[in-house]
Amino acid sequence: MAAQYDFQRRPNPKGDGELQPLYPRIVNKGTIDTERLVSDISRMSSFSPGDINGLLAAIEDRVSYYLSEGHHVQLGGMGYFSAGLKGRPVMDPKEIHAQTIFFGKVHFRISPDFRKRCAGFVERAKYGFRKSAELGGAERYRRLLVFLETHPFITRKDYSSITGLLKNKALDDLNLLVEKGYLSTIGRGSHKVYVRAEPQGVKSGNE
Repeated sequence: MAAQYDFQRRPNPKGDGELQPLYPRIVNKGTIDTERLVSDISRMSSFSPGDINGLLAAIEDRVSYYLSEGHHVQLGGMGYFSAGLKGRPVMDPKEIHAQTIFFGKVHFRISPDFRKRCAGFVERAKYGFRKSAELGGAERYRRLLVFLETHPFITRKDYSSITGLLKNKALDDLNLLVEKGYLSTIGRGSHKVYVRAEPQGVKSGNE
């Protein structure tokens, strides 16, 4: 089965409205989670799901341990893990202390052979990338108020449904309305819902 691609335009670094070139990107078909990987490997081998999960846990433990000691860690023929550091830039090493240097990102450098194994056929995607609907802030807020007239609260999924915004943009919108005092929240994490606060007009910052 071929990977699908579509074109995206490069962001304009100057922000002057000049049209930027298009470049191809793979359209994400979703995430294959650990449970799916374990199930596939178990079905294709003599290892039980418990064996595979135990091995994965042991690998995670050892990789994190050796990275914490400053080693690079090779994972089969896939590539190498390495850890990076975070700290403010200085001109003189004496200007900074070990207590202000922290572990930052963990990097993975793929091996050339594994990169070749990942290469496959590509075809143009029929629908391309999903993107948020282009509605102004005032219209999104109007739709929100209409929804809350007949519902005691609204979820992020509800807000995405009525505005056409994707997940992250919808969350940004709702959290901004909370900051401005238009909405309040109840619950936490995946159970968080948004309720109407004191009615106010829409400010231009929500555009």
